[in-house]
Amino acid sequence: MLSAPISIATRMLAIWGCLLGAAAGAAGQSDWGHWAEDARKQHPLVGSIFVPQQPSFQPNVTMFGGSWKFQGWAEGELLRPLPPDGRGLVLPSELVLLGEVHDNPMHHRVRRWLIESSRAAHRDWQPGAVFEHIRTDQQSALEQFKALGDAGRADDLLGLLEWDKSGWPPASIYRPLFEAVVATRLPILAGNTPRDRIKAVARQGLPALTPEERTRLRLDTPFPQPLSGALSQELADSHCGALPLQAMDGMAAAQRYRDAHMADALLAAEQSHGSAILIAGNGHVRSDRGVPWHIRQRKPDARVMSVVLVEVEDGKTEPAAYLPRDPDGKPAADLLIFTPRAERADPCESFRKKGSDPSRQ
Repeated sequence: MLSAPISIATRMLAIWGCLLGAAAGAAGQSDWGHWAEDARKQHPLVGSIFVPQQPSFQPNVTMFGGSWKFQGWAEGELLRPLPPDGRGLVLPSELVLLGEVHDNPMHHRVRRWLIESSRAAHRDWQPGAVFEHIRTDQQSALEQFKALGDAGRADDLLGLLEWDKSGWPPASIYRPLFEAVVATRLPILAGNTPRDRIKAVARQGLPALTPEERTRLRLDTPFPQPLSGALSQELADSHCGALPLQAMDGMAAAQRYRDAHMADALLAAEQSHGSAILIAGNGHVRSDRGVPWHIRQRKPDARVMSVVLVEVEDGKTEPAAYLPRDPDGKPAADLLIFTPRAERADPCESFRKKGSDPSRQ
């Protein structure tokens, strides 16, 4: 027998080991636990989860054999998953926002593991899956895929969505994520608005929308200046300084519109399916000025968890150094998950040559 109680940290390592490792067997791919154990030889943070603060609510985590509340987590704790032991864990049955760096293949693989392990642990877990990458004018493609029933595969969905013409990174890196969503039969929902609507807002600002749409999305609610300024700075930085000053206000309005639209889709998915997850870029899932801000305008008591996936940097080993923060310095995410940095060409060169498309920021 143990002579003392198991510590909170040890218990959480075991729990996260369950979550991280339960998923990938069916696809023949390595599990998160063993992958992280190997990847940490290159960087000590890879595969770990950082808890910057207590979540704003206390979601139940359901495991095989019982439940556990997040309230035992220590603020600033770094959880290093262990190799799996065959158990599973469910993502909270709330509004869960899962971020990404679009062109990082490991971000899509990690979210595959999260989804598969959640379903393995609890067969009735079936939130609506809202995708930034799918527009409302692609609803007919979703209906055609739904009509395929159990015969539908991820490649069928990607083909119907004409992914190769979408402008998103290659389907091959998104395939593991879509395979998990299709295999677990989650309802797949469009989160984005048509491109022409986004471009109209980028050119004309929010007046491009009808008064009814602005009211429904609560876009008439003033956006606090500190958040507005921080958003504009992020847009300038993410466009490598190539965004003309005269375009800044329109781009910021387009970002707010997309966030508000995704918040609307997420709330509708929650109402229809009891819970929902959002698959979107990190800028949209951050809790201070992204989709969660717009959700709070519509539903102040909403229970929202923001999970940001971040790329590690050589020599940067302090977890809090990666944390997105609001203008007051408070954490703008509930969890950080660390992955390797994707290999990519200089993105600034691309922006300088081609400019940018506000429908995919």
